[in-house]
Amino acid sequence: MNKINRGELESLVNFSAQERLVYEAISQALGEPRQRLRFLGRYTSWNGLFGSGVAALAGKIGRARRLFLDPDEPIHALADRSVYVASFFFDAARNEFDDHDSVHRDTHRCLAQALLKGVLLLEAAQLPALSDPHSANVLLAEPEWLLQLNQKVARGYGAHSEDDLPAIFHAIGYHLGSALLADREFSLIDETLRRTAPELVQHLLATRIAIAGQEHVAYHWIALHSGHGGGMEADHFEWATQGARLALRFTPEAEHPALKRALIDGFISFAQDHRRFFEQVNQA
Repeated sequence: MNKINRGELESLVNFSAQERLVYEAISQALGEPRQRLRFLGRYTSWNGLFGSGVAALAGKIGRARRLFLDPDEPIHALADRSVYVASFFFDAARNEFDDHDSVHRDTHRCLAQALLKGVLLLEAAQLPALSDPHSANVLLAEPEWLLQLNQKVARGYGAHSEDDLPAIFHAIGYHLGSALLADREFSLIDETLRRTAPELVQHLLATRIAIAGQEHVAYHWIALHSGHGGGMEADHFEWATQGARLALRFTPEAEHPALKRALIDGFISFAQDHRRFFEQVNQA
């Protein structure tokens, strides 16, 4: 029952339809400066919650010392494996809070903000109204549906739920969904931007933006996550898959069917949230 793999998870959702929805939303958004900026503002808002989510998940697993036990270790004080399991999820959090690609503390949130600021500065040259902070704030304001979706990210990663096995496995499934689907969407954003706005991409690759007192290459956030660049989300998925398998290994086999169902429910929950974001992201 501990065989959790990409193919099994992809079979749980209509992956081709999901990818088509993402492609259509991105294509609609990225060709025109104002829509492009609004899309990136919303995308960085939503995406910015996942780092904190996976950090909370690692803590949630790590606390559950009585739930993840090595059946081959009879000494109780030596048998808990919760922190070991959690470490495979914390790897993703470690990247999110500092990717170690430079001497700077490059949190992925800062990198996303560097991208957004870089695009804003360039687009303001064509749309002078965006030079006014009030106008920029209006365009980049988070609509109510996005605020609600951001709250669902916290709940998906296990906030406000018990530190019990069903809740933990549901959150693991949610994280697996976020890592698997994000890998392709970052690649599509990269592909579409390079095709529809090549001059913008070249500008962002050559521009450094100051955020929190440190300078970041404006395009680095997309390049790091895209499958054409760093492929960071693919790495996160592989680590999370290993962690999920170990989580099952250190839980009673009799509980595996129910725990796999909880994991699958979490994965499907993320796929639903993911679909809702791309269905609504281009609405005024």
